[in-house]
Amino acid sequence: MKGYGKKIAFLLAIVLTMGIFLQVPSMVQAAGADCKSVCKAALDVTGGSDKLKYQSTSASEFGGFTVSEASKAVETAYLCDDKEVYSICVVKAANKSGAKALEKAMKSYKKRNSTSGYLSDYSATEQKVFKNALCGRKGKFVWYIAMSDNKSVNKKGQTALKKAL
Repeated sequence: MKGYGKKIAFLLAIVLTMGIFLQVPSMVQAAGADCKSVCKAALDVTGGSDKLKYQSTSASEFGGFTVSEASKAVETAYLCDDKEVYSICVVKAANKSGAKALEKAMKSYKKRNSTSGYLSDYSATEQKVFKNALCGRKGKFVWYIAMSDNKSVNKKGQTALKKAL
């Protein structure tokens, strides 16, 4: 019985050590994600980059954020066309509660942009782009993707974005 305690402790130490080594690559990968690379991953799948004329690294440039909300961002990648219809915005917040607030602001922005009064100045296709935009959050990252009038294209971008995180 005396030898079993040492063997169990040794095996437990090995298992814990292996667990730490298995976690390191995923921690390094998550730490290496930045808004620009995550945005690029989504952009590569959704296409339409020829429509995007403007880019910014300032969260305050995204029309869905107030100055107070934009201050919660520590990093931003925002690309859009001249009319801010076709756009993609990826933001990293300082913490998860900040990300939650930014996601709420993006969803509110999408809702406002999808109302008929706001959309009267836009073509039918542009109206569909606004209505089929996607917002989401994973950890400290939030995003708004309006790259196509086809929701499945925007979903492909969201899937690629999540994989890049």
